[in-house]
Amino acid sequence: MKRLSILGLLAIMASSCSDNASTDGNVTLKASAVSATNMTSATGRIASSVVITDFKINIGNIKLETDVEDDRYDTDSLHDDVKLTGPFLLDILDPNKTLSQIITTVNVPNAKYEEIKFKFEKSIQPGEMEGKTFLIKGTIDGKNFVVWSGKDAELEMDFADPTKDFTVNSSDVTLNIKIQLDALIAKLTSLASQNLLHDTDGDGIIEISTDNDDGHHDFGEQIKDLLEHETHLDDKD
Repeated sequence: MKRLSILGLLAIMASSCSDNASTDGNVTLKASAVSATNMTSATGRIASSVVITDFKINIGNIKLETDVEDDRYDTDSLHDDVKLTGPFLLDILDPNKTLSQIITTVNVPNAKYEEIKFKFEKSIQPGEMEGKTFLIKGTIDGKNFVVWSGKDAELEMDFADPTKDFTVNSSDVTLNIKIQLDALIAKLTSLASQNLLHDTDGDGIIEISTDNDDGHHDFGEQIKDLLEHETHLDDKD
């Protein structure tokens, strides 16, 4: 099994509208999965009977949105949102990657930025992620399970402190996209403890999706919502 790490992905480089080094800086986007109550082990993220061994997410375009209250917003022609073209296929449990991985580094104009917008999009890449926005695999009480969704979801992601922005001022800034796993693990653990997860079609895998695999549509919707609400922006490495 894989140890918990995060996000094997395609790195891209993007440049700003300006070539003037005195009016821009670099923003490095990283991503990591975190848990406040569970330890990382060589077999994945473990909570009682639940072990997560695979976690993939497909992200479409990313936008760094400027703060309209910044004084430069109305006076600086460079003061605009920064857009990065995806998709970015994220392999959260890639055993060859560190816990906090670089998604991309982008050169942007000096400005105050208030949030990042992106969308979980269906992957068009052939393979197990095709037609899916996320895919989670593991075991519950020793039985294989898979959770996935084919529904797009748009996220407007800012800091846990909603009053906090980040500013580029001819300097480098590192931002972390953090996915909190505790609520996800707790949900799976609770469903398993209530004997609500079944391999209805007898294929050896408990399937939970926003479709109706094994009759677990409602649970798939709940887990999709958890992923959206447990993804945050942090300015700490």
